[in-house]
Amino acid sequence: MQPKIKVGFYLQNQGYPNADLRSPEQGNPGIGGTQFTTLATAYYLNQFYPDQVDVLILVNNLALFPESLRVCQAKSLVDAAITSEKQGCNIFVFKSASGDDKIYNQLRKLKIKAIARSNNTPDRNGLNQIAACPQVKAHVCVGQEQLDLLRDHQVFTKSIRIFNPFNIQEFVPTKNIHKDGNTVVFLGNIIYSKGFHYLARVWKKILKVRPDAKLIVIGSGQLYDRNQILGKWGVAEETYEAQWIRPFLSDEKGNLLDSVHFVGLLGEEKIEILQNADVGVVNPSGATETFCTAAVEFQSCGTPVVSAAKGGLLDTVVHGETGLLGNNDRDLVRNILYLLNNPSVAQQFGQNGIKFVQEKFDHRENARQWLALFMDICQNKPPQPQPMKDNYMYNAKVIRESMRILKEWMPWLHRVPALIEIKPLLKGYIKQFKSGQKKF
Repeated sequence: MQPKIKVGFYLQNQGYPNADLRSPEQGNPGIGGTQFTTLATAYYLNQFYPDQVDVLILVNNLALFPESLRVCQAKSLVDAAITSEKQGCNIFVFKSASGDDKIYNQLRKLKIKAIARSNNTPDRNGLNQIAACPQVKAHVCVGQEQLDLLRDHQVFTKSIRIFNPFNIQEFVPTKNIHKDGNTVVFLGNIIYSKGFHYLARVWKKILKVRPDAKLIVIGSGQLYDRNQILGKWGVAEETYEAQWIRPFLSDEKGNLLDSVHFVGLLGEEKIEILQNADVGVVNPSGATETFCTAAVEFQSCGTPVVSAAKGGLLDTVVHGETGLLGNNDRDLVRNILYLLNNPSVAQQFGQNGIKFVQEKFDHRENARQWLALFMDICQNKPPQPQPMKDNYMYNAKVIRESMRILKEWMPWLHRVPALIEIKPLLKGYIKQFKSGQKKF
């Protein structure tokens, strides 16, 4: 019998000292997506493969965790790596760090093998550190679009795609749901990068066509930090509220529109709202999305999704089948109104969404893929990246893949920056040029 593979997962949770994380199968209880999917990955590995994997969770706060998981306290990411090795772990899994060399410098001093997991795509320095650090044996992308961005970067040889896990059981409606035909629900963090202001600034246009429409907003600016000070409406940080929310959602007297309802951070109680929604909206900007769990949650509840045709949303929503994806404010308004005005289409999209989530993001398949990766690492086998998606022209994929092949044949081309590096390099040169001009 093969000895168990001992794996340490670092979960940074100092922003959630009182979060109840005991039941991952009931969905995200209102914490950050990175934190929840880290917990869920560890939880299901422990549940399905207890004879093959010994799981350790390293956290900042010893809060309420599943009884089945072994939990250990760590002050920081670096401390978690050190503690994992002291606890006898073979592999240490951590969220990739952008612009922070400390973890990679520390890993070089340890014998433990490591996996960098990128719920957010690292910056140029972070990618280069992952590629160069010999202790990092694999780099896990949570989306195929994210992986395809890296095809011509040196980190690609360590990279593999494993979607975030999702347990659909608690989300699928068990009875016929009566939808009012006028309800739009937004789910997500209320910060600039999650794009709620895109929906806010077009909401009055939607009301002109559908005066009966109502908007329910699940989320808060405190999603990642419960100590974040909120603005006058108690929704988001004051600057964001004042510039991007209140100007669009206020009536003539400066009060919140009657059609809009902010319900704050919710745990499992959000499921009923998602099931009753006619349209689900997630990050209409598409910015920063490598996966978008909120989109998966809506679809698993039988609700079609409206968002942007960008990044991870191209992995988690099927345009024209489980939702509608667009490119601008006009598309956003049109897509929401189309689904509100065509309930039979919305219902079919919802049924398609349930099947799609079951087939593509099942938590059992996720655990199997992680176990396979652990076994490969223990046997010193490199990860095998998935083939490129067939939307070859999106994000210049055909160029990225061509450069990857050329670099394999002509090693001297490795000095040529990957496409993902060029934009930050140009920004750096422009900044240097401007600062040089000021001196003169």
